[in-house]
Amino acid sequence: MALYHQPWPPCAIPAARLDLTRPIEEEKTPNYSPERFYPIRLGQLLNGRYQVATKLGYGADSTVWLARDLNRWKWSAEKYVAIKVKATKSSKRRRSAENEIDILQHINRANPKHHGWHFVRKLTDNFTLESPYGNHPCLVLEPLREPLWLYCSRYIGGVIPPDILKILLQMILLALDYLHTECHIIHADLKPDNIMIRIEDHKMFEKDAIEEYNNPLPEKQLDDRTIYLSRNNYGPLTRPTGIIQLVDFDLAVRSTPGKLHYGAIQGEKYRAPEVILNSGYSYSADIWNLGVMVQSPSLATRGKQ
Repeated sequence: MALYHQPWPPCAIPAARLDLTRPIEEEKTPNYSPERFYPIRLGQLLNGRYQVATKLGYGADSTVWLARDLNRWKWSAEKYVAIKVKATKSSKRRRSAENEIDILQHINRANPKHHGWHFVRKLTDNFTLESPYGNHPCLVLEPLREPLWLYCSRYIGGVIPPDILKILLQMILLALDYLHTECHIIHADLKPDNIMIRIEDHKMFEKDAIEEYNNPLPEKQLDDRTIYLSRNNYGPLTRPTGIIQLVDFDLAVRSTPGKLHYGAIQGEKYRAPEVILNSGYSYSADIWNLGVMVQSPSLATRGKQ
């Protein structure tokens, strides 16, 4: 008798086909090359442990998937994880992927007693997939609800009430304090995409996984891969105040107190003066970045705070 959760059998319900000539999802990213992306399939078992259930999202250098963690006793509740599957890289970008894993492992263990530790996304596992075009580092992470810009839209007029915004900013500042004082890491890419909100009920992930299994979204079937639509809208909030998680450390910089770094970091509209002037930046660049972001229309404050 099996003592662990078992993989679901292949879905017997065919998905509707999408137009092959119309780019979707990661195909719309700049300089897209299909060979760089690992051809994940729903239902696939990764690393002998994680069964892919739905697609959560994509970027220029990765796709993100919701997966069932089968390494659990049969009588325990289902557990879901997010798996970020990186695209193949040049040697420089491959070092960036390795750097992100190294930084996340350092964040995990630097000082779990610090209050900001709770507001930084944790790496729970990592492994590598191989394809004919190279290796694909895979990061196993906690699945989250949505990025900050989408969270803003849940409120009337797309504006977070001041009392809730203050709480969110406290969490972000605690996360940055943890990175700067305990981990000696500069995030270097703060933006509403990289501040995410934790889900208020983890059963929402299971609901989406079952929905995809029973009613799969339309998909684009090519000769060597299937491009899936992302399923990542969890609807209206059931609680007004979310818990933030600072995410995406592929551009983060390891530092030491007093050390200055040079070169371009941050999105152009969030860039600190010392970065623009290339006069040497440190941890304070993240604080400038946050200040600009709070005033940005993408955070939907619209000057009302």
